[in-house]
Amino acid sequence: MATQKRLIVLVLASLVFLPVKRISGQTTPQFPTFGRDTVLVWKAVNNSTELGTLVVRIARFVPDRFFEWEDSMGQGTVFLAGKALATSKVFLMRRLFQSGVDTQSKDSTTLWLSERSYCDLKSKQTIKLAIDGLEERVNLDGNDQITLEVNQMQQTLPVIKVSNARGMELWFLDSADNPLQVKLLSRNYVETLTSITTDRSNTLRWIKGKKLTDPH
Repeated sequence: MATQKRLIVLVLASLVFLPVKRISGQTTPQFPTFGRDTVLVWKAVNNSTELGTLVVRIARFVPDRFFEWEDSMGQGTVFLAGKALATSKVFLMRRLFQSGVDTQSKDSTTLWLSERSYCDLKSKQTIKLAIDGLEERVNLDGNDQITLEVNQMQQTLPVIKVSNARGMELWFLDSADNPLQVKLLSRNYVETLTSITTDRSNTLRWIKGKKLTDPH
């Protein structure tokens, strides 16, 4: 009888722990899948004063990246070549954002690190990266999290934190497939990604018709 009781206790204990394993597995962050019609919104603040928003609507995510943007000063489109997204060591802040212009870049990225730069940071901790034309050493300062709205629901995503000697700090999604810039901190200026929308269609305003298939 004592043996049977011990067996029952062991079986019940194993059943108790099974749901815990399933729950812990579900807590692994799931990155939203980007594609056509994905909308990204950044909010800029300086000394607690709101400066406005940057809205990006993606027309193509892979292998090249093609998107339209708008802020309080104007709007335009940006095309990033697939090779640059894979291997570029040049990261531009806003040089490709020229109002009323369809800009194209074959050897640099913006908003996204290249996959190579991301992987080198993860493995080497310090790399050389040209930011707005100035080649400098940038350091991987560690990991963090950002909470933002994803399809109208709050979601927490893992990020890497990168800094340079000029006191600028950049946060990127901790994903080799999508190392998106989600935060910029420079002195009193802070620019933060506040929302991601992937569940809407027909969000594009200016990239339409032939442009969707031939951005050049």
